Amino acid sequence: MKTKLLLAASALAVFPLFAQEVKRDAAVVREYIRRAVGQQAINEISKQEGGAKFLKTFFGDRAWMEQFAGSGPFHGGAAAALRALDLLVWNDEDGFISTPVGRNVATALALNHGHDFAPEKLVQIMELYSDWAEDGTLDDSASSMDVRKWREVVTFGQNAELPVENLKWIHDFANVAPSRYGGICWQCHYRLNNCFGASVHGPMYYKPWEHRWNTQELRYRVGGVCGALSKFGSHCAEAHGIRSFTAGQPGHCAYMVWNFPENRWDIAYSVTGHTGSHFSLGEGYCFTANEEQDRYYSNPKRMGAEYLRWAGEYEKSMRLAPGNWPAAKDWQDALKAANASKGEWDRYGAAVRETFKTSPYQGWRLYFAYMEKLPAAEKLDAAKKGLLAFRESTAKTVEPLYLDERVLDPLVKMLGGGEATLWELLGPLLEGQSKTPTFFRQAVNWSAGKLMTTPENASRFLDIVGKAALKSGAELDFNGMVLKASQNEDLAMWRQVYSLMDKMAAGKRAKTNARSWPKSLNGMPLLSQDGMLRTSTTSQFEDPVNYREALESEGRDVSHGAAFHTGKEVSPWGMVVLPGPAEVAAVTVVNAGGGQNVGRQVPLKVWISDDGKEFREVGSAQAVQNEWKFSLPAGSKAKYVKVGRVPEQRDEFFHLYKILVYGKKLY
Repeated sequence: MKTKLLLAASALAVFPLFAQEVKRDAAVVREYIRRAVGQQAINEISKQEGGAKFLKTFFGDRAWMEQFAGSGPFHGGAAAALRALDLLVWNDEDGFISTPVGRNVATALALNHGHDFAPEKLVQIMELYSDWAEDGTLDDSASSMDVRKWREVVTFGQNAELPVENLKWIHDFANVAPSRYGGICWQCHYRLNNCFGASVHGPMYYKPWEHRWNTQELRYRVGGVCGALSKFGSHCAEAHGIRSFTAGQPGHCAYMVWNFPENRWDIAYSVTGHTGSHFSLGEGYCFTANEEQDRYYSNPKRMGAEYLRWAGEYEKSMRLAPGNWPAAKDWQDALKAANASKGEWDRYGAAVRETFKTSPYQGWRLYFAYMEKLPAAEKLDAAKKGLLAFRESTAKTVEPLYLDERVLDPLVKMLGGGEATLWELLGPLLEGQSKTPTFFRQAVNWSAGKLMTTPENASRFLDIVGKAALKSGAELDFNGMVLKASQNEDLAMWRQVYSLMDKMAAGKRAKTNARSWPKSLNGMPLLSQDGMLRTSTTSQFEDPVNYREALESEGRDVSHGAAFHTGKEVSPWGMVVLPGPAEVAAVTVVNAGGGQNVGRQVPLKVWISDDGKEFREVGSAQAVQNEWKFSLPAGSKAKYVKVGRVPEQRDEFFHLYKILVYGKKLY
């Protein structure tokens, strides 16, 4: 490889705020790139061998410059990207970059270039794609992809982790129809332990064969679990020029493969719909950001908007192509550099709020940075306007949409925190999301956790959200409210939440399970229905609104047949908190789960306590049953009845359908 020195990127320069005229010619984009890269870096490139020739060719080619400047952000900076492109051109001995595919591949590699990526590997990857283009083993779609799409093929997050020979091996191994790359991961053996018993999570899993096979071949021959298989499948697709990258799901690794005929991302090796990709040209909420960028780049007005951006007319550019977050970022940088007036900043804020319609996640990050620059006295008003404008994206997505602590906690912190600020934000927050069901539910759950701190606050909060829901027709999600009341061990709050829930349901809580349990036992009434439920932990597998189900005699359908479902832990439990002391005579525990999960609850124990701190054991069970019944010694007084698995037995989930407590009321 011919060597050139890749230096760090210089600071990004910006355009003046306005231009008298927008010329749709090469001069506009050329000047934009020059300012972004910086004259010092351009001078350094021109002094390199072959550098002046490269710059003359590049700056004389309008289409090439447009692809370089308009295919998403520069990873590592504009100067580093241009230096990397010069390096690739200098080492292009076979004329690959003179072809449309070659130029797009090289430009994508240069734009993705990061500071920690070795120049030698940059060139080696280009040479591989050059060979594959020549021998016809790239997918047919390779010739139709622009630079931005190629950036999702040559992602450094995927290929940087492996030596180049791994990429070559997997290319030679996998050469199938495009539709088959979503299942090619199953060429690997799914094995937790290798033939010597070593776990895939330890250092010895591949060790015996490292001298013989590369990483990809090790995955193929020895095996792996979801991470190894998802990387194998994704790399197979990338090595044939198909857009792909690995993705995360709760407790699982998947990967994305672009479906060209259907023009969408397909999830491969999936176990759940909640998927977040590991690569994005944007920041955060990766899959959603990818979708936002797909919509923006498919906008036929985008290139016109790009010219306006390159000319410095950012507001016009954003209005011509909503979702043009690069223009918003440039505009923000220009305002900072110019020490702009309040009026100019207000115009910027209003324009960014417009981007929420099509690019809420990109837009909110820009808007948050804008709010941070405002004087303290103006931040709250700007936040209210932002929350009223912020909208849930209606585009199809496989990534969860969030308006919770990830967005709202930093906002509250920036505003100085405090309960008064939270109450100020509640109205705009609920009003802005009243027509967006996912965001409305998340906003209610988040604010419930912050504001339901006392029965008085809970009453005020429930009144506000109840009215907002009834006015808008939105459905309330009571999970966060129930969980807050449970964690606070606040029975008054618990009753308020379920009272509003029953009022909103208006008789919809109908019995669907024919099975019911006695409301009294040997003359002793069911006490648990007067109390509340607490659990050691919560998990994504439960809906806390079902907690009440564990305490009542009636049977209804609940998810997984469990009224509560803890996380994995060594000392899990569910606990009935009665309104006051009682003589507990009997406890009926109803199992939940089936198949392999039915034994998670044993060995089982029952404890009682007067104060919720000191517990005494009153029953135990070793065998798996559908239902356990415990009779307590006469005079067993308690306010707390806890049912759990024997501590330290194993690290596992714990879930039950019912904990029914019978006895004599002393409250």
